[in-house]
Amino acid sequence: MSEVEGAENADRPVIELFVKAAVDKLKNGGCPICHRYFLVFYILRERGLIDLVVTTFLPESPPQEVLEFSNGKRYPLVKVHKGLDARGHDLSGVECDTVDEIEALFERFDCDEMRSRKESRAEAVAEQSFEDLYMKFSHFLIQHSSNDATQLVRILEKVDGHLRENGTPFMLGDQLSRADCYLLPTLQHIRVAGKAYKNFEIPTELGHVWRYLKRAYAAEAFQESCPADREIITHYITKASCKPQIPYGASQLLGEDRTFSIPDDAANFHDDD
Repeated sequence: MSEVEGAENADRPVIELFVKAAVDKLKNGGCPICHRYFLVFYILRERGLIDLVVTTFLPESPPQEVLEFSNGKRYPLVKVHKGLDARGHDLSGVECDTVDEIEALFERFDCDEMRSRKESRAEAVAEQSFEDLYMKFSHFLIQHSSNDATQLVRILEKVDGHLRENGTPFMLGDQLSRADCYLLPTLQHIRVAGKAYKNFEIPTELGHVWRYLKRAYAAEAFQESCPADREIITHYITKASCKPQIPYGASQLLGEDRTFSIPDDAANFHDDD
């Protein structure tokens, strides 16, 4: 269990987020949905809206606290221990064991960056630019007969175009938003697992995507929530159509390395290009 706390505030909600554990059973594992909500809650914590506790578990040995409101076979899960929402309503005892319930919980906090696509036209447009990206990536990993990444690259080009047209550091503006929390875990999985299994790399020509990643890698919320490369690779070990193709050494697979580097060609992309 790890705690991420803010200044003391008796009314501020204390939220416990349960996510899939890493191989060490302590840190967070490679589940992209867990990473998504870890990011969202971390940003809410940065805004001073919640105090956050992150608890990791494996589905074969869920803690008793999880079994009290879930079967322990899925994640992420959320439990609110105490505190009030933006309207002053008591959140104590609220439990979420589905994505829909977690999404509904976000709406109870007054945070402009976390508006849903129903509440924000800008959020809807941003999410549309990477719609089906994870599905296309998953298909790319499992296909046996081809390494054709055309459809995957096509969506990445849409993301690049959105960032170029917006002219902002992140998907909506100068700060990480809900759209970023949904997109960044997928991009990280594409970078790490795409390279490991299919020797795929995001084209360096997509300079706006690389600039975006560079800024995300510098954000505390992403640094704290991002799983190790080994966790992302092992997440697909039974899903991909082949074994990892690049020579990861045992020490790297067992370590905490995270791919936060930017290719030299992409690093030469300037903000005013």
